[in-house]
Amino acid sequence: MLKVIRKTPTFVINVQSKIKLPDKLKGTIVEKWANYWKNLVIDYRQMFQDLRTDIQEDPRKALLWTTGIATLYALAENNPSEIDFKDNLRRITNNVILVSEDCRNPKAVEHIHYIQRCYNEDVIHYGTLGIVSFMYTSELNDSCDLYKAHCSYLKPSYFSIFSRIVDVGFMGKWWNTYIKTTNYDVNV
Repeated sequence: MLKVIRKTPTFVINVQSKIKLPDKLKGTIVEKWANYWKNLVIDYRQMFQDLRTDIQEDPRKALLWTTGIATLYALAENNPSEIDFKDNLRRITNNVILVSEDCRNPKAVEHIHYIQRCYNEDVIHYGTLGIVSFMYTSELNDSCDLYKAHCSYLKPSYFSIFSRIVDVGFMGKWWNTYIKTTNYDVNV
């Protein structure tokens, strides 16, 4: 491998020599502020030069990193929100209402009623990890002021979170609702 010798770029030397503070501003916060921004420009310029040499040395690694970052960005952009969940629930509810009761899938109807009951009781919550979203339930709503809501010994354990997850949102779709209500018009 070649050893790269780093030196201060001529651009930075030119900028440093051109910018001179008056004597009355030396030692003040203005000089510190100017030095901060000057050093920040130097650091970022050096970082981009290092990035360019790393890409030239190992293009496969650079391609993998670029692909990974682009994938994470696409997943984050398509991460569904709570509004998407509510819109999806309303759309499915409207579609189920149009089907006669004899033809409705009881599991799909039960799932829709459970989610609506959770919204009525205000115990359903939204959480996101950036690329994946969760709709989960709690035992009590936020406005409840019972002893059970304040006692740390009565709070649910972290291991019970998986049983309280109602739906998982990934790539623009709420998957549990999609799976349970795909055949809402087929009575099994």
